[in-house]
Amino acid sequence: MSAVVACAALAACGTTDEASRQTLPPLETTTTTTTTTTTVPVERFYTVKRGDILAVIAAERGVTVDAIVELNDLESPDAIQAGQVLEIPANVRE
Repeated sequence: MSAVVACAALAACGTTDEASRQTLPPLETTTTTTTTTTTVPVERFYTVKRGDILAVIAAERGVTVDAIVELNDLESPDAIQAGQVLEIPANVRE
């Protein structure tokens, strides 16, 4: 008799009404996105070395020749000399 009672108890545990057969709606989720910006520091001053040309100095630092000429009050892009200290502007692209 205890086996019959156990089977009846197990059958009663499962529900068969309409509400128990319906699926639940999907859960709403939230995703947080973080953006990181990395800035490469540019040296603020550059000491001209023998054989340097302003176009290469500017290109290596991501600035224009005109920006260096203007900031340093140079008469010409060709008017630089070894040992001269140039101020490098913030990144100014052509």
